[in-house]
Amino acid sequence: MSPISVSLRAPHRPLRALVLVTATLAATGLGSCASDSRFEFAEGTPEDVGMDSAVLEGARTYAFTEGRNTQGVVVVRRGTIVAEWYDPRRDASSRGASWSMAKSFTSALVGIAIDRGEIPSVDEPMTTYIPEWEGTDKEGMRLRDVLEMASGLEWNEDYNPAEASGSDIIEMVLDSSGSLLSVVLDNPVTAPPGTRFNYSSGDTMLLSRVIAVATGMPAGDYAREHLFEPMGVSDGAWWRDLSGDTLTFCCVDMPSRDFARFGQLFLDGGRLGGRRILSEEWVTESTSPSRSYEGYGYQWWLEGNTQPGVPEDMYAAIGHDGQYIYVIPSLELVVVRNGWYAPYLGDTVADPSLFGRYPSDGIIPSRGTRPPSDWSDAEFLAPIVASITNAP
Repeated sequence: MSPISVSLRAPHRPLRALVLVTATLAATGLGSCASDSRFEFAEGTPEDVGMDSAVLEGARTYAFTEGRNTQGVVVVRRGTIVAEWYDPRRDASSRGASWSMAKSFTSALVGIAIDRGEIPSVDEPMTTYIPEWEGTDKEGMRLRDVLEMASGLEWNEDYNPAEASGSDIIEMVLDSSGSLLSVVLDNPVTAPPGTRFNYSSGDTMLLSRVIAVATGMPAGDYAREHLFEPMGVSDGAWWRDLSGDTLTFCCVDMPSRDFARFGQLFLDGGRLGGRRILSEEWVTESTSPSRSYEGYGYQWWLEGNTQPGVPEDMYAAIGHDGQYIYVIPSLELVVVRNGWYAPYLGDTVADPSLFGRYPSDGIIPSRGTRPPSDWSDAEFLAPIVASITNAP
């Protein structure tokens, strides 16, 4: 079946000292705004924002080719939704899955906590939040090391079921102890912190502890109060384990348009509409190259530094089974692609393991996410970029 378009714009807690928090809020503008009303995208035609609708259709054709298992695509330029396409069985209210796009949300929460004075800086020792590491070879690790995926902890992010016995990520998602964080805390150190990039969902799960200790709230609750509600998210949920820890390495569920809100927040330097949610300094810092790998910032992929055929300034939140939020500042573009997702209809708790309710790779046809048969960022984005007839 061909994809339908929905609204297609075809032509036609414990805080630091109160004084510190007050000063920080005053300096950043967080907690005050020109308008507290819910942010909404403008809606218009591609031509309204200097795009050619006929050329733009090429992205739709690419995304919804049979086998690519695309659920939804949202294209935003200059804050205006110009295209919004969905599989015939889904619509604009359907939740998409994030998988590891959640890592970029987690980074934003750390930035908000720093802006609010709840975390002193990215140079804070991890032992502030994990005191059981004091006196061990992990006590030299800093928050910055974890944000950059350079903690130095041993971690194998192999998703191949045939290698399950040696995969830390598979061990974590299949964990039935009730605490996914416990899978990470005892892993040995294999490199000095800050010196080696190693993509690790375990590193991001450590940030669940950081946020909870620093703010006195689980990361999911903190996100609801300080990120989702200020962004105007219509329907969002963040998965947690039986111990109550938010699964900060994955698993935010929300409609594709709400993922686009997050991309727009970064494109606009931490503001949505008249409301400041995140400092511009954090947006810049977290989307700049890390010390050990130019293709990664603080939980953001810097695709323009490493991927041929995409705009040089592009950065992206990327998740398993083809979840993407592309942000291209030079073209004032945010593009979201969500893969097919059949969500679990009960409470979003990994009970007893995450894969039982949030399976990937189409392993349970009636539930979870399906991967695309193939996917090229450059080929998908090419017609979107080419459709821009009056680039700034």
